[in-house]
Amino acid sequence: MVHSEQPVTHRPAPGAGVDLGIAGCTDAVEVGRGGFGVVYRAWQADYSRWVAVKVLAADWAGPSRSRFERELRALGRLSDHPHIVTLHQAGRTAAGNPYLLMAYEEGGSLGDRLRLGTAGDWRAAVAGGIAVAGALETAHRAGVLHRDVKPENILISGYGEPKLADFGQARAGAERPRTRGTVTASVLHAAPEVLRGEPASVAADVYALASTVLHWIRGTPAFAPAAGESTDALLRRIAADPVPDLRPLGVPDGVCAALERALAKDPPRRPASVAEFAAELRGAQAAAGLPVTPFVPGDVAADAGVRPAPPAGPAPSLSARRRAALALSATVAGPSRVRRHALRRTVGLVVAVAAVLGTGYAQAPPPPAPVTLPERVELGELTLHAESAERLVRVRNRADHPVTLGGVTVGGPSRGELRIVEDGCGSRRLAPGAGCDVGLVVVPRVAGPVRAVLELTVAGRPVTTTLVGTAGPRRADQDDAPPGRCYADAYQIGASAYGYAGGLRAISVKQYWSPGCRTAMAYVWVWKQYRDNVSTGGGTWTVDLAVRSDGPRARQRATGQPYELWTEPWPSAGRCVTATATVTVTHSGAVTSATTEPWCDR
Repeated sequence: MVHSEQPVTHRPAPGAGVDLGIAGCTDAVEVGRGGFGVVYRAWQADYSRWVAVKVLAADWAGPSRSRFERELRALGRLSDHPHIVTLHQAGRTAAGNPYLLMAYEEGGSLGDRLRLGTAGDWRAAVAGGIAVAGALETAHRAGVLHRDVKPENILISGYGEPKLADFGQARAGAERPRTRGTVTASVLHAAPEVLRGEPASVAADVYALASTVLHWIRGTPAFAPAAGESTDALLRRIAADPVPDLRPLGVPDGVCAALERALAKDPPRRPASVAEFAAELRGAQAAAGLPVTPFVPGDVAADAGVRPAPPAGPAPSLSARRRAALALSATVAGPSRVRRHALRRTVGLVVAVAAVLGTGYAQAPPPPAPVTLPERVELGELTLHAESAERLVRVRNRADHPVTLGGVTVGGPSRGELRIVEDGCGSRRLAPGAGCDVGLVVVPRVAGPVRAVLELTVAGRPVTTTLVGTAGPRRADQDDAPPGRCYADAYQIGASAYGYAGGLRAISVKQYWSPGCRTAMAYVWVWKQYRDNVSTGGGTWTVDLAVRSDGPRARQRATGQPYELWTEPWPSAGRCVTATATVTVTHSGAVTSATTEPWCDR
């Protein structure tokens, strides 16, 4: 939600402001800014209220578009919860920029308050943590992981109530398009396994919430960076050091024990859910003789693609035949995937039995496999040389007894382009009704169709599902290329190169080529987690980006805090070119660089 580095002002009077190009919104004033876009406070005269408007500023076809769409979907489903920020509307400004229009929370963010020194009351922190836990549990029950719980993403309403905000990093739990080695959460509140590049989970959200509550009580994060401390050293402390003891601050043992358990380094040692963590905090309130804060989890359908059924009404008066025909029609055409699959299985069984009887076989047809996989997994539109989002394949035991799963393999024409990054199914025993997931990523190397087969062995029998997609080059406009003829038809050549700082991905460098102009261009993106770490304490950085060749080179340099940069087009006919970027931290001189593999225009 509001990413302000400054405290948010309270109900300023209407006056001259920015025209956002949104009907009914006037007197807009910027209150926050980040790589994703700009947040304004604006006045809606028709409703006599201030609203917060998040406007996407750049990279609409790139990472920001996915973030915007995730936030829109998540808030659209969840914002009726009393402790989740309210989404009023979404659309595009007159200039074409996508925007989200939300309730304006007068109290600013919890991060703002903590920076002003308003911390130390464990009673308020625990009560606020329980309220936010209800919001987070609601998201989890809807199948959504927040993935970035921190004080800056908890807003305070005019009535003093905390509101969970900024679902831009949220992912559907069944989708989880994460890849190992990629970290998007804020380092100071991210779980150790997330910082190691492992997929986010409910346990990681539990950790982040507990870390936020501890910060709320203590005034500083559990593992605040020391002066001059390197990122590597900070990450080692997060991975190994014990949780700070709050008992000397007068915090009851029950609260400390609940926080310490939720902040365990090993995810299985944490509470199994946010609800369980909230129950421990509420128990500590009761033990301290305090009023117990209500825990309010919502009941949201986990499948966002299924519209809830309307309330049941009185059945119409129909003949038995017409009712039967209507029931059959509903079974065939209804939106429930489970019912369709059940119908297919029933029809298939009838056909199989008829075939056996018709041919005079005395044996029954072979029993179906005891586990189910999707009939087909759509990989969608893929980008050449770029690692796709993680696709999860769900395996479920439909038998009434445990089954033993064998190994999981990938075959088919494109098998070399797929990689298993999460194997929760191979060589394990699956209880009746239980499920497990296999996570896959794709790095297409050739344009065109992508086809592969995922095979799982169950009781000596192979069970398979088909994986299909289409790969094409990444176009320059997907990285918000500048206007110009040479950028208009440019597309990425070769794989992206990455630079790392403190074990985390810091920059990505791409090389583009225009077939119409016969020119090459370089592009660099500075990752958010790197920018967040450097900017702590007001740090800045410089970016040096160049197209290098066996002849002259193009070069462009930026100072301050840029998060993306392009070079001018550079003639590449008859030459081999590479793209190189170097990012330097201003106050420490620490350097991160990356160079693409050579590409030859011959």
